[in-house]
Amino acid sequence: MKLIFKGSQSNIKYAVDKANEILSNPAFWSQVEKLPQFDNTKLTSAQIADILRKANQDIQIKTYWSFNPFRPLTCVNVTTVSATLIKINTRCFSNDLKTAVNTLVHESTQPADFLDGKWEFTHMDNTNEGEEDNTAPWVIGELAEKFV
Repeated sequence: MKLIFKGSQSNIKYAVDKANEILSNPAFWSQVEKLPQFDNTKLTSAQIADILRKANQDIQIKTYWSFNPFRPLTCVNVTTVSATLIKINTRCFSNDLKTAVNTLVHESTQPADFLDGKWEFTHMDNTNEGEEDNTAPWVIGELAEKFV
């Protein structure tokens, strides 16, 4: 899989480049394979790593700006709406490279998961209060931080 960003924000460009570097690194996928069983899936870490590594897709990164006055302390950085698109809210996308890469890799697991039209290893919802810490997107995103 490859992330594609055609926008002008340099922090996002840099994070996308770094995320693509990590996603093409065999050592990263070797580490994913060795992770313990994830929550919310029957697939093993090795199976998930294989699916993600072999996902032959270009994922477009699109940006938008939004503020929700009803949930001002909640900021969803990215919304995945298809197997080929990630939408980033630039109002709250992190300028910290490690955090930005974590978010991009986390979110890239979801379009790859949805390639076959069904969810098999994502998290339950967009509000993580600790109960989703061991789901594939969260753990794989955190692992990506270590490769920055």
